[in-house]
Amino acid sequence: MYRRLVFLFLALSTWSCSQFSNKPMAVAFHNVNAKYNAIWQASRLEKELERKLFAERKESYNATLPIRIPLDSSFKQGNEKDIKELIRKASLVIDRHQNSRYIIDAYLLIGKGRIYQYDLKNAIDTYKYVNSLEIRPEALLALYEIYLQQQEFTAAEKIEEFLSENPLNSNEKKQFLLLKAYSYQLADEPVKALSLLQEASKYLKKGEEKARISFIMGQLFADNNQPNLAVESFKTTLKTKPSYDLNLQSSLAIHQIEGNVDALEKMLKDPKNEDNKSAIYVKIGQYYYTKKDYKKAKENWEKGGENNPNKGELYFQLGGLFAKQLKAYDLAANYYDSAATYLANNHPDYAKAQKLKKSWASYTSFSKQIALQDSLLHLATLSPQALHELFLKQQKDTVKKSVSAATTAPIFTRRPFNADQQNFYFNNEQARIQGSIEFSNRWGNRTLEDFWNRKNKNASLSNSTTVSTVTEKTNLPQTNTTGVAEETWLKAIPFSANAANKATKLKEESLFKLGKLARLELGENTLATSTLQQLLAEFPSTAFEAEALYVLYLSQEGTAKTNSRKTLFERYPSSYFKTMILKLENGALTENKEIQAQKKYEEAYERFKSKEFAMAFEACLAIQQNTPGSKLEDKIVFLMALCKAGLQESAECKRLLGEFVQSFPTSPLVAEANEMLKLINK
Repeated sequence: MYRRLVFLFLALSTWSCSQFSNKPMAVAFHNVNAKYNAIWQASRLEKELERKLFAERKESYNATLPIRIPLDSSFKQGNEKDIKELIRKASLVIDRHQNSRYIIDAYLLIGKGRIYQYDLKNAIDTYKYVNSLEIRPEALLALYEIYLQQQEFTAAEKIEEFLSENPLNSNEKKQFLLLKAYSYQLADEPVKALSLLQEASKYLKKGEEKARISFIMGQLFADNNQPNLAVESFKTTLKTKPSYDLNLQSSLAIHQIEGNVDALEKMLKDPKNEDNKSAIYVKIGQYYYTKKDYKKAKENWEKGGENNPNKGELYFQLGGLFAKQLKAYDLAANYYDSAATYLANNHPDYAKAQKLKKSWASYTSFSKQIALQDSLLHLATLSPQALHELFLKQQKDTVKKSVSAATTAPIFTRRPFNADQQNFYFNNEQARIQGSIEFSNRWGNRTLEDFWNRKNKNASLSNSTTVSTVTEKTNLPQTNTTGVAEETWLKAIPFSANAANKATKLKEESLFKLGKLARLELGENTLATSTLQQLLAEFPSTAFEAEALYVLYLSQEGTAKTNSRKTLFERYPSSYFKTMILKLENGALTENKEIQAQKKYEEAYERFKSKEFAMAFEACLAIQQNTPGSKLEDKIVFLMALCKAGLQESAECKRLLGEFVQSFPTSPLVAEANEMLKLINK
């Protein structure tokens, strides 16, 4: 009888514990179930996932580590099951325990799950919803980090301001300081980041997290030319139970800063460091780089590139070394190309590497075009006998290379074709030979065989067989074949005036484009200066002179800069590039200056309508001189072109329209300018 009463009481109690009831017993029942069932299990999963995220992080020690570990979309792939289970467990609280006080905790856990899934949009929405229910520092800190990782700094600043004005517990204070330091690191303000990291260190316990922050402080001190403080921070890292990698990297950094190359080389000989030789070579290279011994820096960095998991970063550094210090631009282009290939797409330098790869590929293209046309024009000046001897010498060199490389080169002859077949590329001997030259410039001498573009190819024949085959083929009668080859080779040389003009024009355009690319995209002032000076020296009447002088002005310093400015102003007083220089020197216009420019433009336009073209043109020149960079600058340049058209000075009109189209591509007047250019060209 007693048992029946107990069961009846429990059944009635459970029945009355609805998740929508506010009765004390119902609330207590759901609080206990939520906390010690779903929340407990979800929290365990969340802590394990957080531990995994930290443990499985991939650090790149060639650059300063980010204070916060970047969000990685690949993390969800290996942990998808646990992440889904975390979200499912936390969702149970919302589905079954609506009246418990752990609803917000459940949403916080779901937000964490969304982050691990890299579903940042829904993570942001979840945390915003939490803050609409109740202001929770955990939600604000999570939002703050997401916005920083996505570089949405305006939204991050608003949350930072709110957090700084509200009380936080010790753990929340630590997270806030680290995130704020991270924001300064992203803004490239290391001094401010360091002061916050020093304060945050007080809240960190011995272990991997503190070791990592101490290591980052050492890197920031080193980057900020404070070697003593850097060494102190790296030594702190060694005392705070770091991982093997952090221990090794800290020791390497200390030896590098102290200039203890002997210790680094001793580490190279230690068998236990066999797997870390690349990292040691990198540090030795960095030491020599700081000492401006670029040759030794290059040697060690190249050794460090062998079997290096971070070779993308290393190639990126080598690209900068060859471009900035060694001025070996062809090698710089190759290293930037490799850096773009090997860098992970979540690396902070990935986008920059991709852009540099594209820009340096353009450099290579222009450089080779200049060399090719220069070579062809030089060949056109040689006598027939000299050309014949040069051709035979090249043929012999080709054979020697084939034999030394122990490869077989197939020999074939072409059937004669008629004039109607000239449009086909392989029937157009001049196009084919020029294409062959361009191919050789890029790839070198490659044998016609399978997988010709692979670095390591499997040899199908032994060396002895191959060498004998090549020797036999070179001993065959080749009088007819050689004659045909020489004839086609000669066809690629620009002997005629028309062909020579075409080659000269290609070289002129390539020199200008290369100089402009070097300054505006690559930031290589030395390369830009030498290239554009060559352009102006070899082509004194070039149509690109005005812009070339402007780019030289941007690239040079001191007297050379002044001379380029003076020449541009004297030779092209109506050029828009003169206005651009004045704009750079005078800065933005005040409101009064803008009003003044507007009035002067209206006066000039009235003169134009009255067909006083010369006076209207002079008025526009005065506007450019006195108020450079006004909001009406596109209209002013266009009006100047119209004035020249009215004066029937078509060459000047064409030049001004060309400058207009190039300088104001978004102007509504571009379409009309293009139509005028078409008419002038006709």
